[in-house]
Amino acid sequence: MNAKQRCKLRRLERRSEERNSANAERRLASKIATTLSGCSEITVKALSLPTPVVRGEEEVTGSCCLPQVAIFAAGYRKSKSVTAR
Repeated sequence: MNAKQRCKLRRLERRSEERNSANAERRLASKIATTLSGCSEITVKALSLPTPVVRGEEEVTGSCCLPQVAIFAAGYRKSKSVTAR
């Protein structure tokens, strides 16, 4: 095993230890939050998400900038009088 491989192996081992410790801390924090709130993590996440705002008027999607979209959408017919420019 050459120096490059040993260095790579040491780095992988070091990163593995760091990931394991970070995961342990995350699990501990999750357990503490669950114990204090009385809810599971999924429930807390669902409650903290923003709710969608319902407006009185429905949003129009699609061809809002082209009022004559049917003229431009007909790709198989060639229109000599109407261009998209």
